[in-house]
Amino acid sequence: MYPGLAPALLSATADRSLLLLGAFALLLLGAEVFTNGVEWLGHRLGVSESATGSILAAVGTALPETLIPVIAILHGGEEAAHVGVGAILGAPFMLATIAMFLVGASVLHFRDRRTFGDEMHFNDAATRRDLSFFLVGYVVAFAAAFVHSRPVEYAMGALLLLLYLVYLVRSLRSGELAESEDIDALHLGLLVERALAAVGYDPREHGENPRLALVAGQTAFALVIIVTGAHLFVSEVQWLSTHVLDVPIAIVALLIAPLATELPEKFNSILWISRDKDTLALGNITGAMAFQGTLPVTLGIVFTDWDLSLAWGTSGFLNALSVVLAVVSGGILYLRARSAAERPMKPRPFLIGGLLYAVFIAVVVYFVLALGVTAGGH
Repeated sequence: MYPGLAPALLSATADRSLLLLGAFALLLLGAEVFTNGVEWLGHRLGVSESATGSILAAVGTALPETLIPVIAILHGGEEAAHVGVGAILGAPFMLATIAMFLVGASVLHFRDRRTFGDEMHFNDAATRRDLSFFLVGYVVAFAAAFVHSRPVEYAMGALLLLLYLVYLVRSLRSGELAESEDIDALHLGLLVERALAAVGYDPREHGENPRLALVAGQTAFALVIIVTGAHLFVSEVQWLSTHVLDVPIAIVALLIAPLATELPEKFNSILWISRDKDTLALGNITGAMAFQGTLPVTLGIVFTDWDLSLAWGTSGFLNALSVVLAVVSGGILYLRARSAAERPMKPRPFLIGGLLYAVFIAVVVYFVLALGVTAGGH
């Protein structure tokens, strides 16, 4: 090692760590501004609370992780393809396991301030709908890895696109519109009121009764913050994993990058759980699962080698295992949600996701340390 190299690396690591913390702060800020804006957006557009969580919030916060495989696929090359497949599969896996675990943990943490304590009260029909579309779509995506016919793969991709369109139609037709008094004042509207008052104008109720333009502006601004924070977070995590931790690209693609980009869904849902808005909190995650289990996987099926394998000791096996565990977690929640109307759900079914995530981490560690698996499967 050349003299001075270690101090230089330490200095760079410190700088990158500060950027990582800054990205984390951006995600927190973006989540707070976005949750407030998207609730008003759903109300102004006449969209039900369940559809607001499942479509507007879910798709909006899914943009960062969706852009990663798109950029990787457009970049081309074998390594980029591995990043693309890992990012596509990592997102729904994180949502179905660690995100659900955090929902359950948040209910336990905030139970003393919640109206119903550790009981969850949400639109169970919307949750079952979201999870059923996710399960069907993800099983189809899994099966596509073992089909060795391009026309059939294209047909399966088209089926997934159609499936999500049907999901959108059904989501928009269901649920009840949230009352405006249940929504906190629009943050941007309050800033406008203060600015107008400071220059001598009598401000209108831009916070308590905001116009659609203000609502859309705040929501769009929040998305910019979230996308910026997520991409900065991913780039810094990738640098640290490569130059400091020396973690293989397979781990970055399947675990680290999706974990970073899924933070918006987690923060949004935790905020909503703390405010007794369980339908929005859960719909934010299950709606993203329905989206991630249909549209992005279509990109993987059509434009990559879609590396899922049952061969032990390969990176394809890790990809396949992530799909299986996500389906298991989603299936458990779907079965429990079927009886949620008669028997309110408690955190336990959500906490199972954390156990499944731990199982996957244990397998990944064994593959990397004992078998030396990389993104190329060697």
